[in-house]
Amino acid sequence: MRRALLPLLLLLGCASERQVVPIPFDSPAAEVSVPALGGLVRAGQACGVPLSAATLDRAARIETAAIEQKERIGGTAARDAFLHSMAPPDFGRGGEERDRWCAARRPEVERMNAILSGPAGAAMLQRAEIARALRR
Repeated sequence: MRRALLPLLLLLGCASERQVVPIPFDSPAAEVSVPALGGLVRAGQACGVPLSAATLDRAARIETAAIEQKERIGGTAARDAFLHSMAPPDFGRGGEERDRWCAARRPEVERMNAILSGPAGAAMLQRAEIARALRR
């Protein structure tokens, strides 16, 4: 992955005027937005839906790039609000409400797991890492 970034970064370094424009890896055109992705990962963990190691790794790296961007733009308050938006509800001891919530999210969690563990997930991660590298 890092070898793929090197030619791009070298080309950017040779440009006469370097303008950093974030790549919209969290755009509506993306297969899964970062807040939705984070929410689904957390839902999967809260509901006991197994997620692949590739999904967890890619999600963490994509979220890291998004968290850094939120903090850079809006400070710690924006970062904290972003993280809070991805947290599952607090159901206390669980019960029927938790079971219904988990059942409603299971298909989306499984879809997100398939997306992130495949080529689309690799592409999302690549866009996030390029955007992160450009911001540094």
